[in-house]
Amino acid sequence: MRTRVRNMMHGLRVHWFRLRGMRLGGEVALGARIEVKYPARIQLGAGCHIASNVFLRANTCDARGIRLGRQVSVHESVLLAANEGYIEIGDRSWLAPFCLVYGNGGVSIGNDVLIAPRVSINTVSHHAERTDVPINDQGTYCDPVRIDDDVWIGMHAVILQGVHIGRGAIIGAGAVVTRDVPPGALAVGVPARVKGYRAGFEPEAKA
Repeated sequence: MRTRVRNMMHGLRVHWFRLRGMRLGGEVALGARIEVKYPARIQLGAGCHIASNVFLRANTCDARGIRLGRQVSVHESVLLAANEGYIEIGDRSWLAPFCLVYGNGGVSIGNDVLIAPRVSINTVSHHAERTDVPINDQGTYCDPVRIDDDVWIGMHAVILQGVHIGRGAIIGAGAVVTRDVPPGALAVGVPARVKGYRAGFEPEAKA
């Protein structure tokens, strides 16, 4: 009986979001208490799993909005906010609980990307050059974040605006990434610096 009720409630959630204009692939799984703003600008690929208490906010005029590929897993209490930009996540990628993604400048995440709990991805920052004007009145600037395929980002890492993380890279727990990370590199620390490379990704020695 409980399984039947759960399945019925899930079916009603899927039907409700589709009625509101959300584009859902087949066999999506939607947890309870998901909050969605601007559903017509959100697309979930087949087999996506969205856990409870996730907040999807596609407040943007960009046609890309929020797009998740096939079999993407978004765990509890994740925030995905387009904020006049966009968020695109490739197939089979995984966001652990309490991740924050701010898409103001645009966020592109590839396939098979693993993002551990409490990671923050931020594409916007405040101007603070003047001291005679409050920072709150100096405006903001945005730069995109691009994370290529097969990247692993450790717990509590922070990815800041304008960063490109290459394919196969690993970002250590607690790292603050302020510059590009080459493919296959291991980047750790605050600010994050490359400490080595995975086998097969080592850069060629300069002549």
